[in-house]
Amino acid sequence: MGRKEDIIETAMKLFAEKGYHATSMQEIAERSGVAKGSIYNYFKSEEELAVSIFRYHYEVLFRQLKQIEADPALTARERLRRQLTVQIQLFDEHKELVQMQLGEQAVKVSHEVQHLVFRIRAHTLHWYRRAIEDIYGEQVRPVSFDCATMLNGMLKEYLIYLAVDRKPLLPEKLAPFLLDRLDAIVASLLDGKAGLLDETVMADYIAAATQERSQWKERAISCLERMAALRPVEDDILRSLRLLKEELEKGETARRFMVEALLLYLAKYSLPLYNELKEAIERYFY
Repeated sequence: MGRKEDIIETAMKLFAEKGYHATSMQEIAERSGVAKGSIYNYFKSEEELAVSIFRYHYEVLFRQLKQIEADPALTARERLRRQLTVQIQLFDEHKELVQMQLGEQAVKVSHEVQHLVFRIRAHTLHWYRRAIEDIYGEQVRPVSFDCATMLNGMLKEYLIYLAVDRKPLLPEKLAPFLLDRLDAIVASLLDGKAGLLDETVMADYIAAATQERSQWKERAISCLERMAALRPVEDDILRSLRLLKEELEKGETARRFMVEALLLYLAKYSLPLYNELKEAIERYFY
């Protein structure tokens, strides 16, 4: 673990124990084993550190979810089961994160943290909703927001038992248990019972979940345009850059396997801006 990650882990524990406003940068520095002046080389303020805590752990989570998503051998149901298991395990390993989110810390830290937490919630709901539609088909789409919300609510309560109350719950048992309950919820809502949440009611969540993805797509396209403008560039590289740009511009219908194949092809040329392009594409698809 690097020094920056070590500071994040230490700060998260202190915020969970004492609360955000009762914790000083001096305490974080002392517990981390660094000089107070040195900690500002990594984080300019306590607020920036709090933002980094949420961003760091959710990037780890969504990266792992993406790896499971990319496994073609898994059924939609098995994919969600494994993703839920990973999510539960991660929160079990970092119980302080659950305490931070559920306590006063997430509410009173700052506007930036509140905004980030909202975006994370929106992204998580979008992920659940998409997974539910993959499992149960197009028929569930009109009630998928309700199903995703209830799945999220069930998981949240069990995470409290696990991370806050220290109940001995096994992630590998909890995930399939939640999926079985989801079956009953979906069956009930498909039995003629209308849901409460639709795309109009949830417009702010949809915007939050899709806006960031759109920004990463635009960044990737910008990288491709700048890479194509470099000289000299071989014809094969230019052709691949053009095909990759065309595929990304398809938006939701972009073929992920094609994007990844073109990205892999370009990797062997050690092109300027390649790492920036790769990061933008990975963030767009996760």
